[in-house]
This record gives sequence, structure tokens and C-alpha cells, in this order.
Amino acid sequence: MALQFDTPAARTLLLPLAARADFSRRHPELFRDAAAERLAGELGLGALPGASGWAGALYALRQDALCAAARRYLARRPGALLLDLGCGLDTPFPRVDNGRCRYLGLDLPEVVALRRRLLPPGERERYLAADVRGLSWLEGMDAPQGLFVLAGGLFGYLQERELRALLCALAERFPGGGVCFDAVGPLSLAMSNAVSRREGGAPMRFALRGCERALRPWSAHFGEISPLRRLPEPYSRPGALPARIRLALSLALRMGELQLVEIAFRA
Repeated sequence: MALQFDTPAARTLLLPLAARADFSRRHPELFRDAAAERLAGELGLGALPGASGWAGALYALRQDALCAAARRYLARRPGALLLDLGCGLDTPFPRVDNGRCRYLGLDLPEVVALRRRLLPPGERERYLAADVRGLSWLEGMDAPQGLFVLAGGLFGYLQERELRALLCALAERFPGGGVCFDAVGPLSLAMSNAVSRREGGAPMRFALRGCERALRPWSAHFGEISPLRRLPEPYSRPGALPARIRLALSLALRMGELQLVEIAFRA
């Protein structure tokens, strides 16, 4: 089963999957995503343009950071609900499943329809078709044993007021919960939008300038705000990655042009 890769929408959906699968095959000692490898093979994605090198390392690092944050939360609340916002064709659940937690993937209706076909939900998995910006979907949320939110590659496409409303609503509604997400800095935002204009893709709208200073005033329900400031092991190990990619990732994290942020919600 091969999907077309000739539209910006398809590229946005399939590139992260192809990049994770490619990186998993090339660097299994750093990152292993068997579900991504399997699905990319079934879809006949092959070596897609832009899916290796920097992109592979970036998408792998992002999913690793999200999964590591989820595992830390599940260690305290093993029966929690993992809410994957803008889930696309992401595959975090097999990597964090402890046999007790639940998974809810949320995305736009057309994306969820495709995901149901390609990644049928398991016994403790559910998908929800909704626009994350509407917030009405929150009314039906039930997480008595805790909630942890994963948001990879989504928040940059929201307006600041939309993101603020979303995070504040989550923190107020789910005390003791948390969220982990990625964000870009102003320079990365400008570079990404230059590429989007050239290729007809969706523009990014939100750049984060110093997570603690920017996010702390948003809500009294925010507890600890923890940014990832250094490239973690094993990615930082000399020889684990090509030097140019390792140095570029390290520099992006130090300069705040790549940000991986975890927020704990006050209990």
C-alpha cells in the first residue's frame, strides 16, 4: 500500500513517520521505533526526500523526549491517560505502554480516519476526531488516575492566544497532570515559514522566547517548568551521530531555537 507524497499535507503527515523509521533503522543503538519502521515499510515510503540526516535525528529526539517525560509520569501514576495532541501517524504508545495506562490520540477528522485505517487502536487505545483549538472536546475527558499530554510538532501552528487557552484549560481541569511539547525560537520560525512559502505548506505561528519567562505568567496552575537544555545521552556521545548533526542539535537547544519543554500542573 503506497501513499502519494506529492502534496504539502501528505508531506506534513508522512515526513515525521518516514524520518523516525529511517533513523530507527540507521541508529538502533540510539533510537528504536519498531512501529514506525513497520508502518513506513507497509506504506512503501522508502527513502523520502528530507527524511534522513538532520530530520531523522530531530524527529527521533523529539519523540524520545516526549516518551521519556511520559514514562516519568507513569512511574508515579501508572494508570494515567496519555493524551496525544495532533497525533498524526506518531507511534509513542508502544514505546511507553506499561500494561495499565490508556492512550487517546486526537487530531483532525481526516487524519484520524487515516490513522484508524493504518494504526487500528488496541484495547486501551482510543482516537478522537476534533480540532484541538475548539476546547469543547475537553468536556468529555475522563482521567481519574492522572493525565499526561504529549504534543509533538503541534503547538508551533497555533496562535499564542490559542495555545495559552489550551494549556490553561488543561492545567485547571487536570490538577496533578502534565504536558511535554516541542517549540521553536524566532529564527527557526522564520526559516520554517520561508520553506513553507516556497513549498506551499502551512505557516507556523508561535515562537517561544525563554520558556520560564514566557509561560510562567500564563497560569497559576503551572508548577515546575522544565526545559531540555542539553542534548541527552546517548545522542551527545562522540561518534553516535555525524558531528555536524550533533553540534547543530546541541546549538539549537542551547540557543532556544529548538525547545523541548515539560510543564507539571499543580495538584
